Amino acid sequence: MSSKKEKVVVYGYSDSPERYSNMAYNLLNAYHHETYKFNPREQSPADLPKACDTVSLYMSAAISDKFSGPLLKMTFKRLIVNPGAENEALEKKLSDKGVEVIHGCTLVMLKTDQF
Repeated sequence: MSSKKEKVVVYGYSDSPERYSNMAYNLLNAYHHETYKFNPREQSPADLPKACDTVSLYMSAAISDKFSGPLLKMTFKRLIVNPGAENEALEKKLSDKGVEVIHGCTLVMLKTDQF
């Protein structure tokens, strides 16, 4: 387990225990990261921290296109694009802002000490 603890936003969080965003949120907490859940359909952008280390993206391109505004206003270093959340246009915008874009699985990254 990595000793560096990060401030992480799970962007596209679901309360359903069978959803990967829920599993990732719980595992991030188990690894003692400062973790925030954000579901843009149920929460206000005011619920997001202004800055964090990492955003773990869990929404399809169609949904992230709709809810990219708050994400683009945040300051963060790294975006983890989980499987099924690929969005080339959004990734480019964030990359142009200096965000490192990683295609990977937050759960696997945590469990294999690659987070």
